Amino acid sequence: MFILIVGGGKVGTYLARGLLKQQHEVVVIEKDGRKAQMMTNLLESDIAVVGDGCDPNVLLQAGVARADVVVADTGDDEDNLVVILITKKHSKARCIARVNNPKNKLIFESLDSDQPVTVISSTEIILDIIDDRVNATTLETLARLGKGDLELVQLSILADSPASGRRIADLSLPSGSVIVAVDHGAGEVVIPNGETVFNPGDGVIAMIKHTARAEVCAALVGKAP
Repeated sequence: MFILIVGGGKVGTYLARGLLKQQHEVVVIEKDGRKAQMMTNLLESDIAVVGDGCDPNVLLQAGVARADVVVADTGDDEDNLVVILITKKHSKARCIARVNNPKNKLIFESLDSDQPVTVISSTEIILDIIDDRVNATTLETLARLGKGDLELVQLSILADSPASGRRIADLSLPSGSVIVAVDHGAGEVVIPNGETVFNPGDGVIAMIKHTARAEVCAALVGKAP
């Protein structure tokens, strides 16, 4: 694939190096000539184009029209937005944008409903990791689905948990929450139904809405998420 990266900072440089190792064709647009030269020296590959990625002529000269993927990776959300808008006008490339302010995610996500922009917010990623780590003793996120509204989570039933010794049908789980599997230990993993009884030490995997974390934890373990 041909990947065009706008922004030759540390992230852009490391990304370019990884892509080159995977045998992709890579071009990086960087407006700071010194940074572009440092990147060329570090990667030992002449992939840098010195210029402003917000300039349509620079993007076109760099090959945006034939790009498979365009990554807007500058440190400025407004610049990244301009890069994506120009790319959408001149190319059918998949667009990936780095967003520094999480409040700007919606702007990028609303640009194109047919070929949506993949938005990466480093701030939200770090906050999510911290949140998951802090809450790992009660509810651990295994995966997020869709736009993050649904989560596959796991937790353990303790002896003093409100769910211990009770059937699933008797629990007040929030609407849309589904118990996917119950691990009774010793290799006994079951796909549960309403009659399944939770025992102390059971491992539970559930599909829940992100907004229902507190209710699920209250119903199953009696603790805040």
